[in-house]
Amino acid sequence: MNFELAITINCPQKEVFLFLRDKDQHIQKAGSPVLVLERITDAPVSIGTRYREVVQMMPFYKSEILSVLTRYEPYEYLEEDFSGTGMKGHLAYQFIDQGEATKLIQRESIFFSFPLNLINPIIKKILHRKLIERLEEIKTDLES
Repeated sequence: MNFELAITINCPQKEVFLFLRDKDQHIQKAGSPVLVLERITDAPVSIGTRYREVVQMMPFYKSEILSVLTRYEPYEYLEEDFSGTGMKGHLAYQFIDQGEATKLIQRESIFFSFPLNLINPIIKKILHRKLIERLEEIKTDLES
């Protein structure tokens, strides 16, 4: 399943880029499904940087997601491949300078293996809503 979303953030392009680049440095909000988000590569962020997330989408079920940066072009592009239990995908951010604002475009592809792929239409609807909420949270955090 594929998603493409965009939002305009009243914040300079560099700040939006750095916020998403340094995602492991932010404290997760209460109720976030992300329990752990850490960079597991010691070197400065670049292509090949790896991250580890532990997420809890359902009670009593935690999943680990590993990701690696595949495109790193400050302050225009960040892309990563990710995989976790029963899924894999690609996340791409494009940052378009609009003076005092930035247009952030998010493109994401997620592929689920059996048996989750059987309920792709349900998952797609839920994920679409969650992705929109996440972009709105990023906007709120950066504009405050």
